[in-house]
Amino acid sequence: MNRSILSEYLSVFLARLLYLFSLLPLWFLYGVSYFFTIVIYRIFRYRVNVVRQNLRNAFPEKSRKERRTIERDFYRHFSDVMMEVLKLKTISPANLKRRCVYSAGSQKLLNNYYSQGRNVLIVLAHTGNWEWAGASSPLYNKHQIITAYRPLRDKVFDKDTLNTRKRTGNILASMKNLVREIFKHKNQVIGIALIGDQTPAPDNAFWVKFLHQETPFFKGAEVLAQKFNTPVFWCSVKKVKRGHYFIHFELIAENPREYTEEGSLTCLHASYLERDIKAQPESWLWSHRRWKHKRPEKAGLACATKLMDISD
Repeated sequence: MNRSILSEYLSVFLARLLYLFSLLPLWFLYGVSYFFTIVIYRIFRYRVNVVRQNLRNAFPEKSRKERRTIERDFYRHFSDVMMEVLKLKTISPANLKRRCVYSAGSQKLLNNYYSQGRNVLIVLAHTGNWEWAGASSPLYNKHQIITAYRPLRDKVFDKDTLNTRKRTGNILASMKNLVREIFKHKNQVIGIALIGDQTPAPDNAFWVKFLHQETPFFKGAEVLAQKFNTPVFWCSVKKVKRGHYFIHFELIAENPREYTEEGSLTCLHASYLERDIKAQPESWLWSHRRWKHKRPEKAGLACATKLMDISD
C-alpha cells in the first residue's frame, strides 16, 4: 500500500471519528474544551507569541495585565469555537437557530431587499463563531447564500468541510470560481458572503491602517460590490454567552459605485471590524498571523490617517 492511499484511509478514519464525536452533547464538548484550552495554551503554548505580539501592537494603550486577560479569554473562546464547529456536523437546525439569534431589524432589512429582487453582499470576520453565523443564515433569511472558501489540501477533509457548511442550505464556491458561481445563479436572488479579515498577498491588497498597524485586506468584497453594484452589509457576530450568539446586519453601502476612491469601501468594512474587535476583543482570531507581511513601497495606504468614523 503506497503512502497516498494510506494517508487517504487515515483521513477517512479521522473524519468518521470526528463525526461520531460531534454526536456528543454540547455540555460534554464544553467539558472537553476546558482540557483542550489547557493543552493548547498552557502545555503546547499554541501560537502564544503570535497572540501576544498581535495584542501588544493592537492595544498599546492597554496594560500588560489587561492584555493577558484578553489572551486567556481568547484561548477559552477559541477552544469553545473548535468544539462548536465540530458540533456543526450534526447539530439540528432548531438547536442552531436557538443559539444564533438574528436581530429583528436585520431580518426585516435583508428580506426587504429580497422582496425587491435585489442581491446583497455580506462581509463578516473571524469574530464570535463565524461558522455558526454562516450556517444559521438560511434559517432566518430568504436570500440563497453563496459563500467563498479556501479549499483544503486534504481532499477527504475538504469534502467533509464542504458538506458540513452546506447542510443548512448554503452554496460553497472557491474564490477562483466565485464569479462563475454567481453567474450560474443569475436568475435567483442571492447573497454573497465573504470573510473580510483573511490575509491576501501583499502585492494584491488594499492596505489600511487597522488596529494601529498597516494591514492588507482582500480586494474581493469591494471589487464584487462595485462590479454588480450590490448593497453591502456588515455582519456583526457577538458572543452573548457560551454557545449563544447575537447576529446583526448593518447596511454600510447602498450604492457601492459611489465609493470612487480605490480602497474606500474596504476601509469602511474595516472600520466596522475594528469597532467589533474593540467591543469584544477576546472573540477575534488573534492566533492568525494577520500582520506577517509588510506593505510594499509601491502600494499606497488607503484612509492613511485613520479609519472612518462609524459612531452613531
